[in-house]
Amino acid sequence: MRRCDVCFWHFEHDPEEAARVRVRLLRELAANRESLVATHLSFPSVCHVAVDGDVFRSVPGPWEY
Repeated sequence: MRRCDVCFWHFEHDPEEAARVRVRLLRELAANRESLVATHLSFPSVCHVAVDGDVFRSVPGPWEY
């Protein structure tokens, strides 16, 4: 999550807009403490987003099994 301003996949039609959207979404998730579910993150792939300066961190969410 550290470099959400970079296009990793090279399939975005507008990479600059894609980066802006990612940053806006991550800031909104952090501000609202909403959960993020992303299967490409390590288990349990449910997290909250935290802002640490200009870096976003993934904070693992609770996992009740």
